[in-house]
Amino acid sequence: MSNSENKNISYEQQNNKFNFRVAGIVIDKGRVLLHTTEQDDFWNLPGGRVELHETTEAAIVREMAEELGVHVEAQRLAYVSEDFFEYDGLKYHEVGFYYIITLPEAHKLYSEIEFKGLEDNGKLIFKWFSLDELEQMEVYPVFLKKELSNLLDAKGIRHFIQK
Repeated sequence: MSNSENKNISYEQQNNKFNFRVAGIVIDKGRVLLHTTEQDDFWNLPGGRVELHETTEAAIVREMAEELGVHVEAQRLAYVSEDFFEYDGLKYHEVGFYYIITLPEAHKLYSEIEFKGLEDNGKLIFKWFSLDELEQMEVYPVFLKKELSNLLDAKGIRHFIQK
């Protein structure tokens, strides 16, 4: 276990897992950047676990540097989510902070359609999807399917609880 993993705000108890996660929302020309893994059949926003004594804003900047090798700018917090789900044999209780983020202007990732992430030997697969496609896809948390289309017009921070 690496030193970084020891600081993650995540713990398991029997078959239950608590996870404190951040995610980044990159929207460009009516599309959003999502990721999946080789073994999953669903998509979600890129991000990762918050570490002890780290702000959520600092966590999303760090996670994007680790996953994409790029320094992002956190624009604003858009959503807070309390999500309850089962994955990989565990019952999750996840608290997520979702930030609107931007890549550096004219960054090459804006023109890539699908690409591998840097972490875990490229096991993360990133892809741009049009916002219109989301409704027919497996995207988690589910509220994102509808909410991302209205995001740029929304004011304040929205809170979602999904069981």
